[in-house]
Amino acid sequence: MSVFTIGETTYDILFRNGEPIGACSGGSAYNSAISLGRSGVPVSLISTFGSDQIGDLSLDFLKKNGVKSELIKRFNGRSRIALAFFDNSSNVNYSFYPASEDIYPEYPIPQLNDIILLGSSFALRDNGRAKLLAFLREAQKIGSIIIYDPNARQCMTDKPELLEKIELNMALSTIIKGSDEDFKNIFGVQDGITAWSRLPEQQNRSLVYTTGGDGAELFSDNLHLKIGAKPTKVVSTIGAGDNFSAGIVYGLYQKLKSGWSGEVLSPADWKEILNFGAFFASSVCGSAENYLPMEHVKLLQTGVS
Repeated sequence: MSVFTIGETTYDILFRNGEPIGACSGGSAYNSAISLGRSGVPVSLISTFGSDQIGDLSLDFLKKNGVKSELIKRFNGRSRIALAFFDNSSNVNYSFYPASEDIYPEYPIPQLNDIILLGSSFALRDNGRAKLLAFLREAQKIGSIIIYDPNARQCMTDKPELLEKIELNMALSTIIKGSDEDFKNIFGVQDGITAWSRLPEQQNRSLVYTTGGDGAELFSDNLHLKIGAKPTKVVSTIGAGDNFSAGIVYGLYQKLKSGWSGEVLSPADWKEILNFGAFFASSVCGSAENYLPMEHVKLLQTGVS
């Protein structure tokens, strides 16, 4: 049983009121991996970045936080950078500057009960998509748990080539996790029930539909439940969705450790898993970091879910 997060690595430079206030390594899969590494989950990041100083910073931070880096593929050139601009509500807008090379990673041989988390633009790239799909198909066949977070930042209702890729990613996934904004951008829908009805297939699949401060909903075969968000004073929304996903992975990993063998989860199990997601997300929103703060890691052992 292994845990993998798959996606781009980005170095974020943060701005508030037009002034730089900090910088850190990020990206959806990277943020999730750091939080999982800090919480004691044996996680590997599958990603690419340059052999420049930015790449060195990203690699060092992974190692310091317990994330396995053997599947990182580096290249001679510049790593990906993002400028993140906070508004008055601590929401963020991005400007992205791509890496100097567009390469794809190599994938491991998936195993039964591996947990695989992927999403964002990385899961839609043409370069390397054939290898990614081959890995996901083999993982689905062997019985891995695949979690897909589309993290859609642009409207795609008039982009059939992107919609086709997203729907195929969904069809290969065990759990689709997305925000209300994601599904508005993808399908033009504005509620969880309609989003659930638009999935390419529903049998043996679950949808986690998050709604920010209003909490989250779970849809699966004959099950629909809701949880509330954890109260928090928002410092930054960067990494909130990535960490909700990390919380789901954490909850599933704990179930597997305790002997769960992949059978249908009960409503109580799902509620516990979703509450881990809400805890991870709220912890990050109350922090200036993109990842689960170290002081909150201890709370995982105190029944916060």
